[in-house]
Amino acid sequence: MIKKDSLRKELKLKRDSVHSKAELSETICYALLKTQEYLNCESIFLYASCGSEVKTDIIAEKAFADGKKVAFPKCLDKDGNMKFYYVNSVSELIIGYYGIMAPPTYNGAGSGNENTLCVVPGITFSLDGHRLGYGKGYYDRFLSEFKGVSVGLCFNECLCEEIPTDKYDKRVDYLITDKRIFKFT
Repeated sequence: MIKKDSLRKELKLKRDSVHSKAELSETICYALLKTQEYLNCESIFLYASCGSEVKTDIIAEKAFADGKKVAFPKCLDKDGNMKFYYVNSVSELIIGYYGIMAPPTYNGAGSGNENTLCVVPGITFSLDGHRLGYGKGYYDRFLSEFKGVSVGLCFNECLCEEIPTDKYDKRVDYLITDKRIFKFT
């Protein structure tokens, strides 16, 4: 079985080389915005995209326009601890750990509830909903306490048939690519 670190490097390069990332990101975002999970959620936990990740700007703009409560994650330390905080605009985000845009820490969102949608980043996702992140375990720790619905966003050409997992790895409930939507719950 291929090791996570070598797979992470290989697939990050593959994701970096995806053509038309902006257009594919739009397709993925608009697909998410049409789901019942988005339409019915009261709050959305959203990542601030960076590098070659699926861009989430469209989702943030629409969620604010729809009157949803929007929260972004903040890495609290380098040991994998992360919390979400509500913001009123993406302009409130500041540079945090690893150069990732993060919210100020004055309006904590807790672990969400059954009406919360958490949009999860990843380098890749498997066809059974597992994700391969950057190796620090921030989202796995968070998702172990999360009470709402989680959805991963991934370019279709970056999907993996399977990825190595361990007991701490958490699957997402849904996965949206530029070609299809997977439901795992």
